Amino acid sequence: MRMQMQGYVYPVYRLSPDKELAAKMLRSMGATTDPDTVPPTYLIFLRGESHGVDLFKDLDIPRDRALHGGQRYEWFEPIDWDTTLEVTATVRSITEKTTKNGTLWFADVEYDYINADTKRLALRELTRVIKRG
Repeated sequence: MRMQMQGYVYPVYRLSPDKELAAKMLRSMGATTDPDTVPPTYLIFLRGESHGVDLFKDLDIPRDRALHGGQRYEWFEPIDWDTTLEVTATVRSITEKTTKNGTLWFADVEYDYINADTKRLALRELTRVIKRG
């Protein structure tokens, strides 16, 4: 894990929800496929890899040593299909823990989704990525 990445703020990138992609996600979960509203956890599928936010590479986490530690969402206002979002990803903390099975590193990354028109925070997502030693 690259400890020096703690506190790093990625450049802002823009994205918009895609109704067809959301329908595909919902179909894969066996849910309704014509969503009227943006599904609550849909934005995780619009991750920043194509926008320069490659956490696995930047934090030096090989995919075969990575674990998903969970996500937490805080909603501040609705996101519509025609909303354009400005996203900022920040590596909030990196913690190292030693266990009897080896070392684990925990990286907490915060994503702020700002409505590009109103400049108000619409969603904050906290993602935890774990690297096994």
